[in-house]
Amino acid sequence: MKQGKNISFYIEVVLMLVISVLAITILANAFSKSDLNSRKAKRLSDAVTLAASGAEAFLASESEEELFAVLNESDNAEKAEMITACYDDELKPSAEGKMRLCILWKENGDFVNGTISVYYVNEEVYSLETGFRKGGAK
Repeated sequence: MKQGKNISFYIEVVLMLVISVLAITILANAFSKSDLNSRKAKRLSDAVTLAASGAEAFLASESEEELFAVLNESDNAEKAEMITACYDDELKPSAEGKMRLCILWKENGDFVNGTISVYYVNEEVYSLETGFRKGGAK
């Protein structure tokens, strides 16, 4: 009879260990997903902030060269097909930054269209389009 009580005890201990390991696994998974979602939310918030700043600079500029001069704070910008300015994770201008603000300046008669996109490394995080009439009220 004593042998049966020992087996019951060991089975109960093993079951408690299995349940504990499952609970720990589920909680660890939930915390890791929470951390990932938090980082994505911060990245999106930063991208919206950069895009809004880029849109304000775009709307305040009379020319593509003026926009480039505004965005090129510490040699963090370059101009090719579009103007690209790089920022670090704290949104400070940095040529080696992972956040990139790209603004496409496209003139169409007396109207200027702008496409503003923010990338983190090579992934587009946020994009918006805006425009203004040359010589008119902005």
